[in-house]
Order: sequence, then structure tokens, then C-alpha cells
Amino acid sequence: MAESSDPAPAALPDMAEIEQAWQREDFVFVRRGLERLARETGSALAQYRYGRVLLEGRGGPTEIDEAADWLQKAVDQNHAPAATLLAKLYLSNLDRDGPIKLQRDPARAVDLLELAAALGLAEGQYELSRLYSAGLGVERDDKAAFRWLLAAAGQQHVKAQFALALAYSSGRGTKEDVAQTIEWLTVAGENGYVPAQYALGRTYARGESVPQDPEQAVTWFTRAAEAGLPAAQRQLGGIYLTGQGVAQDVAAGVGWLEKAAKGQDVEAMVILARAYATGQGVARDDAAAAKWYARADQFGYGGATLALAAMYEVGRGVAQDFDRALELYQKALSLPGGEKAAVLLGQMAVRGKLEGRFAPHRMVPWGLAALQNGDTEAQPWLQAQARAGLREAQAGLAAHYLNIPERAAEGAEFLELAARSGDPEAQQRLGRMYMTGEHVALDYVAAHSWFNIAATLGRGEAIELRATVAALMTPEQVAEAQARARDWFASEEPQPPATEQSVREVNQ
Repeated sequence: MAESSDPAPAALPDMAEIEQAWQREDFVFVRRGLERLARETGSALAQYRYGRVLLEGRGGPTEIDEAADWLQKAVDQNHAPAATLLAKLYLSNLDRDGPIKLQRDPARAVDLLELAAALGLAEGQYELSRLYSAGLGVERDDKAAFRWLLAAAGQQHVKAQFALALAYSSGRGTKEDVAQTIEWLTVAGENGYVPAQYALGRTYARGESVPQDPEQAVTWFTRAAEAGLPAAQRQLGGIYLTGQGVAQDVAAGVGWLEKAAKGQDVEAMVILARAYATGQGVARDDAAAAKWYARADQFGYGGATLALAAMYEVGRGVAQDFDRALELYQKALSLPGGEKAAVLLGQMAVRGKLEGRFAPHRMVPWGLAALQNGDTEAQPWLQAQARAGLREAQAGLAAHYLNIPERAAEGAEFLELAARSGDPEAQQRLGRMYMTGEHVALDYVAAHSWFNIAATLGRGEAIELRATVAALMTPEQVAEAQARARDWFASEEPQPPATEQSVREVNQ
């Protein structure tokens, strides 16, 4: 008989060879070897690892459905890591190109994690606790969540240890216990969990639940900072820069703050900027301050944008550029922490510094902000705008004066001006005042007419108010009110304000 020319099949690799190939990043060999082991030996470990390789796209394309099938085969053999990984897959929001049979199924994930947890896998216990805590795939049960956290934490699962500390701190699923909170935070921190280290640093720095201990705070912040956590680097930098409870070390403080800033910690940038701007702990350096404020401004930190605008306004640390300052002040208006920009712009507006740059109606809200901030020059400027027919000024002054009892009558006058200028909100409020006799003489006819006008201009609530006051009126009074409303539309059409509108808008 002639011998077969077919080559003999390659020897089945063992796990040691698979590990060596993984180390040298030969994932094609890993994928093929694990597939053979999974198919030919039925090993739960091989099935699990092959499923992982398919899921991660190692040595070939990602195959989600096939990965799930192999993981399920391992689960059928009570393989806890496979159950945990498959559970995570069922909890994922799968968004891949091409059709995928596997769908998100939190209830199925709970079943899988129950198996993994019962088999003693810490990761499965931790993930199951999270589902019980969130009520995802199972009815929320804080006590069950706590028990599984306790089990996982006892197996040195650092995320569980940290979560357990938080549970003791908030009393969720157990009694609130400060001592246990600190104990588990410390265990997690000693095990290298960076969020726990940072939390311990803050706890000892602030003296929250424990006596204030700057040395302990520095120790824990240092560990988290050395692990690369920008928030810890910022905290540590601030401590060294100011010498809060430790020997002042300006160089170390600046160094840590700069590391945090490079990690895009915006607060670190602001601390550096303020330090250089004020000379706090460092030599005053306006250029350096402007540089760090500019960096923080790029991340939408309103306080930094305001500070940078002020530097451009006066030419401190940068070349003076009033237009650039105005751009930044306007930008700050919409940023958290930048609310003071309205006051600063208002102060400039009422002093004529923005003349010809903005239309008066744009500046009125800023002028009102300055007025509410106590700027005595804002009032005559706003009154001039109101007398010139600018209804934003009329309505704004009305709202301001109506809150001051001794000036309420003046507020009512400005409210009437705003109503006559076509402000529906002012019309509705004026109607309410006439209906109740608040700050003006009781006048149902005037109330009805203003409600009627406001309703026509789109104020839905005014329709109900008009019906309410009509019930208190005679038919003759209603007819008179309707006639007044018609007259307003016929003869008191809102006119353009008399103030100069030719302006150069800055960065609109």
C-alpha cells in the first residue's frame, strides 16, 4: 500500500506554549492554539480563554457571538471567570458593524454572576453587588449588595474594598460605621487602589471622621500622586506650595502642580496662575500667570477666563488688547464661575467704555447686573435707556424697583412703559397688578385689556387670567377693555428705540 503524502497534523499545543506565544505577542498562534484546545479537549479553561481572544479581537477579527458561544460552553462546566465575562457582555451596550445576535440582558447577567459568586470568584461577587445596588436585572437590595461586597473584599478585591468603605460611610446596606470606613479605605489604599489613597488623603487633610493629620494626608496624597492621579498631584502641590501642616517646599509644590496641569487638571492650572499673579509662595510673574489662566480658559473654567480678560484689559502679563478682553468677558458669561463678567461688562457700559461697540439692548442686561451689584452709575444710565424707549431697560428697571418697597411706584411706571413698548411678560405682570391693586389702583378694565394684549402676543397664562378677571366685570367693562386692547394694536405699535443703533459688535 502506498504511503499517504498528507502531512501529519501539528501537535496539539499546551497552555505553556500558548503563554509563551502571548508573551511574544504572537496572537495568531494564540488564537489558533486555543481554538484547537477548546475544540479537541473540551477544556473549560481553553474555552474561556478562546472566548476572550475572540472578544478582544486578538490574532483576527472580533467575533462577539462566537465568543459568547465559547464562553457559554465554559459556563456549562461551572467556570466562574467565563460566567463573569459573559455577564459583562450581557451588560454591554453592543454597538458594532454587522448583525449581532447577542442582546443586552441584565437579568441573564445576574444569573451568570450568581453562579460566579457562588463559586467564590471575587470579581463575580463584586459585579453582582453592583447589580443589586443599582437594581439592574434584579430588584434592588442594598443588604445583598453589601454582603457580596463583604465577600469580595475579604478576598482582597480592591474595588470591593473601596466600595465597602463607601457603604459603611453612607450606611447603605449596613449601619453607618466610621471606623470600618477608615479601615477598609486603608486596606484598599495599602493594596494600591488609587481612589482609596486619594480619599484617605482628603479625609486626613480635612479632618473628616478622623483627627486632622497633615502628615497622613501627605503620605496618602503622595502615593496617589506618584500613581499619576492629577487630583492628588494638585492637592499635594497646594500643600507644599503653602506649607499647610508641612514644611513649605515651593519647588516641590510647583512641580506637583505642573504635573497635575499636564494631566489636564484645570484647578491645578488656576492655582498656579493665582500663585504667580499674587506672588503666593513664588516670585510674582504676570506672564506665567497669564499663561496658566489661558490654559485653564481652554477648558472652559469661567474664573480663569475672567482673570485672563482682566489681564488683557490692562495689559498685565500680556500685551494690552481691549477687543480680546471683551471677547473673553463675553465668553465667560456662559461659563460656570464666569457670572461676574456681566457685572464687569455692565460697569464698562455705564461708563461709556463700550460706546459704539455694542447695541444698547445688548448692554442692558449687563447694566442691570451692575445695578444689582450696587454700582451707583448704572441707575442713571439704565433710566436714560428706558426713557429712550428701550424696553429691556424698562422691564429690567421695573423688576428691580418693584422689589424695593419705597420705589415700587416708580417700578410700576417703568413696567407700564415696557408693556406699552410691547413686552408680553410686562403686560401680563401689569395686568396682575391692576387685578389685585398691587402697587397701582385696582382697575379690572386695565387688567383685562393688558391680559388680552399679552394673550394675543403669545402668553398662554394670560388667557386664564383674562377669564378670571372677566368674571368680576360687567359686560360694559369687558367691552371697554376689549376696545382698549384694539386701540393699543391700532395706535401703540412698538416703535424702534430712539438710542443710536450703529455699533461695532465685538465677536458676535
